[in-house]
Amino acid sequence: MNDETHEPEDLAGELRMLGKNLRDLFRSAWDSEDRKRLQEEIEGGVVDLTDSLRSAAKDFSKSETGRQLQEDVRDLGDRVRSGEVESKVRQDLTEVLRKVNEELDRAAKEWAGRPPQAPEDKA
Repeated sequence: MNDETHEPEDLAGELRMLGKNLRDLFRSAWDSEDRKRLQEEIEGGVVDLTDSLRSAAKDFSKSETGRQLQEDVRDLGDRVRSGEVESKVRQDLTEVLRKVNEELDRAAKEWAGRPPQAPEDKA
């Protein structure tokens, strides 16, 4: 039995033929001129996008807003290095946790102070 002739009842043969047909289909699609043209378009588009983004970033960095953003980023970096940001985050987080713990403590005391409920009668 060669690859081209097969019995319809032969499941293994049909699966082999399916694999061969899929392989041939994928190879044909990959080797097609349409795929190659699409790849060239995508590659060209990515190059154009990169150039546009680079140009926009350069223009933005020269603008007043861009310079202000650079200064703000430098300032944030200085504050992080000095420990100021860590100290503020630690302080705010401690305050939030304190409030959460107070509320949990209050809720626990309320639950502990409630009299036990009698089971409801099932009529």
